[in-house]
Amino acid sequence: MIDLSTAPTSPFEPTPQHARLARLAGAFRGTSSTWLDPQKPAEQTPIEAAIESVLGGRFLRITYTSTVSGKPHAGEMLFAYEKEERRHTMAWIDSFHSGGGILLSVGEASPPEDGPVSVLTHYGPPDQRWGWRTALHLDAERPLLEAFNITPDGTSHPALRIELARA
Repeated sequence: MIDLSTAPTSPFEPTPQHARLARLAGAFRGTSSTWLDPQKPAEQTPIEAAIESVLGGRFLRITYTSTVSGKPHAGEMLFAYEKEERRHTMAWIDSFHSGGGILLSVGEASPPEDGPVSVLTHYGPPDQRWGWRTALHLDAERPLLEAFNITPDGTSHPALRIELARA
């Protein structure tokens, strides 16, 4: 398997936003909370994650394993900061939430220096569009990933909270 964290690449000058993402690189363990019904308590399960800066610092990849509803769950998120567009983007695949598709989300042009990277996407039929917002808090020792389902009327409900600590 090719290791994209050390693969040779053409020259690339990372921005401060790229450096903020890269600080998260490492092995982590923690707790994943999943809300399948916002009116009920979250299901909490252990989670393991690996975070790495890839392709010369261009991207941040998060891979993880856990369980949901007693079944194995695995996934991968790829975050980018697009210099030209001045925005964060994310592509997410997993064995539970994203089904057989790739969830593509676009974020703010310039989040606050100490604030999370926040990205948003929409899904569902055109007349009943739902939102999905993902926020990655960039604490190098204790990263936090949160996701929220947003109903067609704009009401936001927690869907996922992954609290990590360096392993």
